[in-house]
Amino acid sequence: MQFNLKILSVAISMAIVPSLAVADEAADAKIAKLEQQVQTLQAQQNASLADKVKFNGFISGAYISSDNDAGYNNADSSANFSEDSKLGLQGTFNISDNTQAVLQLMMRGKYDWEVEAEWAYLSHRFDNGVKIRGGKLRVPLFMYSDYLDVGYAQPFARPPQEVYGTIPFSSYTGAGVSYDVEYDDSTLTMQAFGGESDVKNSAVELSNLMGANVSWTDEIWTLRAVYAQAKLDGPIVSEVTVPLAAGVNTQANYTVLELNDEKGSFVGVGASYDNGEVIAITEWTRSEIDNAYPDTDSGYLTLGYRIKEFTPYATVAYMKTQDNDERLPLSTATAIQMVAFNAERMAYSIGLRWDAIDNVAIKFDVTYAEDFGDTSGGFTGNSIDTSTGKFTYDDTLIYTVKFDAVF
Repeated sequence: MQFNLKILSVAISMAIVPSLAVADEAADAKIAKLEQQVQTLQAQQNASLADKVKFNGFISGAYISSDNDAGYNNADSSANFSEDSKLGLQGTFNISDNTQAVLQLMMRGKYDWEVEAEWAYLSHRFDNGVKIRGGKLRVPLFMYSDYLDVGYAQPFARPPQEVYGTIPFSSYTGAGVSYDVEYDDSTLTMQAFGGESDVKNSAVELSNLMGANVSWTDEIWTLRAVYAQAKLDGPIVSEVTVPLAAGVNTQANYTVLELNDEKGSFVGVGASYDNGEVIAITEWTRSEIDNAYPDTDSGYLTLGYRIKEFTPYATVAYMKTQDNDERLPLSTATAIQMVAFNAERMAYSIGLRWDAIDNVAIKFDVTYAEDFGDTSGGFTGNSIDTSTGKFTYDDTLIYTVKFDAVF
């Protein structure tokens, strides 16, 4: 019998095709299953990363101006869009269930949008509830210290400068420990901190910084008290006019006062009430520094009322140096500069917060400061008029339009 090779090859091909088709289907199914497993693993990895890393931020843009050049909040008679404008970005990295690393980068218009780390610390919470932090931290001196740059978290356009402007630094490098005591309807928080700091754009340094605060809240009422102390070292420098020749002057830095490890202390108490409609906030502080540097008392009271998305508010604030008689000029050359340390004023603000959309608030504020006494009011732009022997301004009016947002 003769075989037809052509027919045989066709038969073999027809027999193999179904087998190849089945093999291809099995391979495709296996590949699809592998792809699904990869996608599942990728989703799990992404979810794990999302649980470990959190990014958020905040931004403020503001217009401020004044009716004169006294310098309240560095405002003058021209439009200023940089003083209260800022951008903050924060990353929180969960190393474990109890350990975090936090980095907050700040850019401020008044510092030409220079990037600086406001927070950079590692924290750990022990099983007994004690929390420790180390790195660069916020100095917890005020009611709004933790939200000092987050305008959206504040009811007013800016924290009252009579209180918040008395301390020229906001962060320190060191460590802190805190502990929460939970009651049925409230929480008591105790905190201690210590480290060192410096004053931006100044040669003054702070060492042996240490303090403690305690606060209690039931989510409506909040009560708070704080004490801190440090050693201050460095020169207090003022810019003075130096005559070079007849009718020719120049500006030069002049050391008004030298701080040599002088002891400084700060004490403050505060309270707030917020039931969702009525807002009341008050703080009182006293700062004291050895030597001729001024000791200052300050305080404020803010009242507000929420009407849907609108919150009108009013604030009255004051500050006054308490040791003017002790601040005798060391020489004739320092007399004007030493007198400029004396300061007192009253400030009255009315404003409106409008929560226009989610996470965005627009604020309007008018602040009037007066009652300077025989002082500059604490304003660098309020110099002595040599023709009268008195300070140039005895009051000032400041206008603010601002938006605050979080994301």
